Amino acid sequence: MAAKSRSEIIDDIEDYIARNGGSFGEWYVGFTASPKACLFGKHKLKDKGDAWVCRLSKDEYEAHEIVDYFRTTRRTKAASGQPADSDLYVYAYRMKTHTKP
Repeated sequence: MAAKSRSEIIDDIEDYIARNGGSFGEWYVGFTASPKACLFGKHKLKDKGDAWVCRLSKDEYEAHEIVDYFRTTRRTKAASGQPADSDLYVYAYRMKTHTKP
């Protein structure tokens, strides 16, 4: 997966949310070094039926800026804190009763 710019990632995630329904408030956006472990382990998404998207950012600072944009501008639920050096992936998923949070 090739790294994308801040604006490309924001556009991709906004388009994905528009295509997969729900308001922005029904989505969670975060950053991680291991997207599948995070989504399916930590957040408890199911392999089939759950809507999620993941994009590779240029660096951890840009990943944090993207997550902050969705939290403050689009009012999604979002990760807090500072990313580690390896947290280059930005992900979003539609929250359901079985997901955490």
